[in-house]
Amino acid sequence: MLTPRLMRYVLALSVLAVLLGPKTSGAQAQPTHAGLLAPGVVVLRNKGQLLPLRRLDTLRLATVKLHRGVDTVGFNWPLPQEVAAYAPTTFFTGARPADVAGLRKANLLLLALPDGASTDRAVLRRLLALRKETVALVSDSAALGALPELRQAAAVVLAPSHSYQAISQAIQVIFGGRGVAAHAGLGPGLAPPGGLRLAYGTPAEAGLRANLPVLVDSLLKHALAAGAFPGAQVIVARHGVVALRRSYGVLQAEASPGTQPQPVLNNTLYDFASLTKVTAALPALMLLEDRGLLGPDYTLGALFDFLKGTNKQDLRLRDVLTHQARLRASISFWPDYMSPDGSPKTAFLRPDSSAAFPLPVAQGLWASREMPMRLYQGIGTSALNAKPGYVYSDLSFMLYPYYVQKATGQPFDQFVAMQLYQPLGATTLGFNPLRRFPVSRIAPTEYDSAFRHQLVRGTVHDEGAALLGGVSGHAGLFGSANDLAKLVQMYLWQGRYGGQQLIKAETIAEYTTCQFCPDNRRALGFDKPDPKNPALNAARSASPRSYGHTGFTGTYFWVEPDLDLFVILFTNRVNPTRRNGKLGELGVRSALLQLAIESARP
Repeated sequence: MLTPRLMRYVLALSVLAVLLGPKTSGAQAQPTHAGLLAPGVVVLRNKGQLLPLRRLDTLRLATVKLHRGVDTVGFNWPLPQEVAAYAPTTFFTGARPADVAGLRKANLLLLALPDGASTDRAVLRRLLALRKETVALVSDSAALGALPELRQAAAVVLAPSHSYQAISQAIQVIFGGRGVAAHAGLGPGLAPPGGLRLAYGTPAEAGLRANLPVLVDSLLKHALAAGAFPGAQVIVARHGVVALRRSYGVLQAEASPGTQPQPVLNNTLYDFASLTKVTAALPALMLLEDRGLLGPDYTLGALFDFLKGTNKQDLRLRDVLTHQARLRASISFWPDYMSPDGSPKTAFLRPDSSAAFPLPVAQGLWASREMPMRLYQGIGTSALNAKPGYVYSDLSFMLYPYYVQKATGQPFDQFVAMQLYQPLGATTLGFNPLRRFPVSRIAPTEYDSAFRHQLVRGTVHDEGAALLGGVSGHAGLFGSANDLAKLVQMYLWQGRYGGQQLIKAETIAEYTTCQFCPDNRRALGFDKPDPKNPALNAARSASPRSYGHTGFTGTYFWVEPDLDLFVILFTNRVNPTRRNGKLGELGVRSALLQLAIESARP
């Protein structure tokens, strides 16, 4: 909830937005994403209409920059980051003999030629000899004459200059974020469309006020100064255009002795906490519904054999997902597995992994393979709330991974990765991130002095999810704000992204619609604005059609379909302690959404 002090602060920012930030013209304010173009970018060749690239889940991309010239700093700097914004890539400078093995693993080469120096010719020939599908990105038309071998590339894209903006927009064309203007006489495929994936542009291109970044900077710096969190990532997107993508602060509130504070970067990974419910469990349920494997009126007994004969067998999924099925809010399981002296009970938790103890709980702590069923049975035997009504609950979301594996034959984490995150190009999204990323990329959460006796970093903060080996439907997902934006945009585009219909549009509509209004504000899994006080969880100007969710660690996203807009805020406000409630007290999430809504208004 916004405090009176922060309400006045946000109001002042809104007034500044009107006075200092001239609104774009009506034509600019309502762009269609498919029409967002890359001025000056030319596609010279596009064999088989390779561009824009389609199936990122089958893509093994290697990005190779050939020549390092003293005048191409702008070209050097953005290339890895801009490509990685769309898809994971291995980056090479040149093509040394030692690199050949890595290049052979790729099925697509993106060759960047800043100036097309003739000395690159031998390197280019060596790369083409690998017989990989090749996209050449050129920023100097002289390269076209100096390197006739470019005719062997499947696609050739010419950027108008070496500048950051020109290279960024050319890469967006390659991945379908922006299109190329069609002109008479162009051959087939030489004006590839945009609108397949998110574009990255200016507030004006997204139909937002030009001074939105200044206002968001002020809000976030105010929250940082107040100690609401050590660092944050923010994204604001409208009409499929990321108009603001910024990082603030540092990874942890108190740096280790003798070390420098590490800044938050755009590729920093955060613990999603309860955002996992609507970014892993819920899309998995939607995918299963699309396959006819469940529906909102299925009962829990139909989904889970171990709930048959319990007080939960007849609970409808529709009531469960809207948190009105009388399930308890949560169960604190972890104290049951601790000895009176505070040490783990070795029958259930061990300091080393083994076939019997394969589930990672924390650094130096592993759980028994029997632990998940113990927790499931604990949920099954738990009492229901005495009174009916809305009570937000984790419990059913802890169970959904079991059903996903039962229905599909794939472990839950693998299912959502293969069916969702990989097609989106959102490959930082996943569970147990230390298996794929260095700990330095992950924002720490809390110092746990009761259960794990360590700073929790790279393993899930939630104790129940930790006991489940870091993989659960209620918590455990990690990732960057940029990759979450792809999933959220897929929701806003009614299940479509990258040219693929990943979830049926009618399923998205069903799950994002309030089910029992006005008595219960919730949609199926998603949160909706509080009808009495929308600023409590959304913003005072949020529409009834909007939806989103919060996470305990300080994560948040909210979608405003009426404005074709969404915001994401990632923080680790629980570092170093969960007792820090300033994020909520200051109303930072609501203020961010309100600023975005105000910026989108005519």
